[in-house]
Amino acid sequence: MVSYLIAYIDRTNVAFAALTMNKDVGLSSYVYGLGAGIFFIGYALFEVPSNIVLERVGARRWIARIMFTWGIISGLMA
Repeated sequence: MVSYLIAYIDRTNVAFAALTMNKDVGLSSYVYGLGAGIFFIGYALFEVPSNIVLERVGARRWIARIMFTWGIISGLMA
């Protein structure tokens, strides 16, 4: 139940961010919705294969791989 509550709060944060960010950055509501939709499409496409790999290699290795990849990408974007 706690996880559901946190996921719900996270989904509503996307809508709250649009209230001020669209005006500050100069985005229309259409462009913001398109960006959020593209993110969701990628998430939906990669979620099932990720869970299949997770089951095969184990949670410890898979989460470590995700953290390592996230760190490398974050460092490269800096």
